[in-house]
Amino acid sequence: MSDQESWPVKVFIYDISKGMARSLSRTFLGKHIEGVWHTGIVVYGEEFYFGGTGGIEACSPGGTVLGQPDSIVDLGNTQIPYEVFLGYLNDLSQSSFRPSCYHLLDHNCNTFSSELAQFLTGNDIPSYITALPGEVLSTPLGQMLKPWIDAMSVNPSGGHALFPAGNSPVSQNVPPTNTFLTETSSKQGTGAGSQPSGSQQQAAPTGATSQSPTGSQGSDSPGNLSVDSERESRELEPIIYQEERPSKKPYLDDLRDKLSAKEVSLVSDIYDYLETSSPSWSLCREHVQTIHTVIGDGRMGDQLRGQICVLLQDLVLIEDFIELLQNEPTKLIYSVLLHFKELTEKVQMSLLKVLTNCASFETGHRFLTDPEGEEQSNLKLLCPDVCVGGLLHEDQEVFSKASSLVYNLCRYQVHNHYNLCRYQIPEDTQVEIGSAILECLQKDLPEITAYNLMTSLLQLMRSNEEMCDLAGVVGMNCSAHQKLSPRLRNLCEEAQTMTAL
Repeated sequence: MSDQESWPVKVFIYDISKGMARSLSRTFLGKHIEGVWHTGIVVYGEEFYFGGTGGIEACSPGGTVLGQPDSIVDLGNTQIPYEVFLGYLNDLSQSSFRPSCYHLLDHNCNTFSSELAQFLTGNDIPSYITALPGEVLSTPLGQMLKPWIDAMSVNPSGGHALFPAGNSPVSQNVPPTNTFLTETSSKQGTGAGSQPSGSQQQAAPTGATSQSPTGSQGSDSPGNLSVDSERESRELEPIIYQEERPSKKPYLDDLRDKLSAKEVSLVSDIYDYLETSSPSWSLCREHVQTIHTVIGDGRMGDQLRGQICVLLQDLVLIEDFIELLQNEPTKLIYSVLLHFKELTEKVQMSLLKVLTNCASFETGHRFLTDPEGEEQSNLKLLCPDVCVGGLLHEDQEVFSKASSLVYNLCRYQVHNHYNLCRYQIPEDTQVEIGSAILECLQKDLPEITAYNLMTSLLQLMRSNEEMCDLAGVVGMNCSAHQKLSPRLRNLCEEAQTMTAL
């Protein structure tokens, strides 16, 4: 693609009330609403939108039953190739924008348009569109109609599903099992229904030696990764913690003195959900709120809080649960990150394992690191308070768990070639994490910790030339680390080659 090749990106805006909202909203809602909006993104000569029946669909611009748009907003141009864009849509169609993910207020066509707009151009659709659900729900009538609204969907006819069921890879609740690094080699979980082993010894990444970049790939400049190097990045195994869940009955008995009968019943539901293979039902916001109550109440004690974290470790490996976390009002993960430094070291270690699991696959990684959208971004707290704070923590167990989290976060620096604009860690955050890694590498470290940190550093160096310069100035203590194992020697050799360019 030449540097000049680009495509205009527009958002088509439709008032599906056909003017009735403007005329009647004050009478029924007590406030004026200009319209009830449906949007589609027009790019590459097609209009793309999300509905509750067909999922991600496409049509000619203005080609649905809604006719021509009421207004059009120019979002700018994109230079992303069409094939890459389709690959990105395919990813979304299997994760956060499956037809079953549709919700008229919380996750709708406008959510999709916002996602696409920012991916293609870095610009968002008009805020009056994305703010509309909150305006409606803030009214008494909106609250009264919410149960009815929850069951509704909008899917304008006239388009065709881009990824019909059966024509694209089947959506999974969790990543493929062959990408798991477990705390034991004897059992690997597959999401809801799995029973992890009780071992708490962290294993080394499987196939790690073959993952170490070769010296020939060290000649690629940062941000211009070779095909071989990008492939090897995709093959990096994630770190996933799996522990034996606390026995159900004794744990529920311990909680009865602390929680209401309803809350204990909700914890029991979580056990049932995790122990059922392919459950036909989903957890809801009340279940998340109960987890939040246990973790957030210091009077629970470290044992009860740590045990609920073991359940949460398994839950965050399930895509449907991540989608629930994205929409639930208590902002469980954000709240945990906000108060992380106030927690005891035992609870911190439990939560570091939760966050590491969450970052082990793409949907969870996006949830943790997406810097766009809400002002209360998880990333704003994750980097300084948890990653950097954990790496520099004086307790070696906290430090070790933080290195695992950083490893999973950095895997995606050159992992997903579809997401060119989003979901990679911003450059200033990369430097902040990279500086902490370099400080840690000056120490004598266990082999597994040194491997995690050196791998993370290389991922950052491949995508950020500033990190190469910084590593060259500060040094990486390679003379000590390369003696620990052949795989570390390979990593050190590539890192030294990159800093010498």
